[in-house]
Amino acid sequence: ELANDYGNLASRVAAMVGKYFGGALPEDTAAGDAEQAVRDGLAKAVATADRKIGEELDFQGGILAIFDFVKQVNGYITEQEPWKVAKDTTPEGQARLATILYTAAESLRGVAVLLNSVMPETSQKLWESLGAEESLGALADQKVQDAGVWGTLPAGATVTKGAVLFPRLEEKPA
Repeated sequence: ELANDYGNLASRVAAMVGKYFGGALPEDTAAGDAEQAVRDGLAKAVATADRKIGEELDFQGGILAIFDFVKQVNGYITEQEPWKVAKDTTPEGQARLATILYTAAESLRGVAVLLNSVMPETSQKLWESLGAEESLGALADQKVQDAGVWGTLPAGATVTKGAVLFPRLEEKPA
């Protein structure tokens, strides 16, 4: 289920950036309380995961803290309803849509950095999908402690749907 939340979030965000902004990550210009809560959630996930994994050697606790943040971002997307906001073609509506999608993509950037040590292939796929390699360099060079620095992924980054992070497993008949 955790993988499903993570994979679906990445897929939804990439699809919406593609559909509404032609694949170019929009600028965050209309942030409010909901976005601040996501920023705070990322900072908390970074601090908790770093402490649990790095100091306490509690890998499960660290990974669960990261996936709690993924759930928070999924909830943010559900509450903000970008598919409905997209119908508002006013400059304010489009700024709001841009902010929602930037917030989600920037959150995923942080998650890719946080999970790179435990899910390197999946994190690399996400990193490439977010267009982060071009502007931020190799995922392996990113520091976990810096994962919570908000605004790292630049507006204009090319976001693509990319490979499915977690392909569904098919059950073979007996």
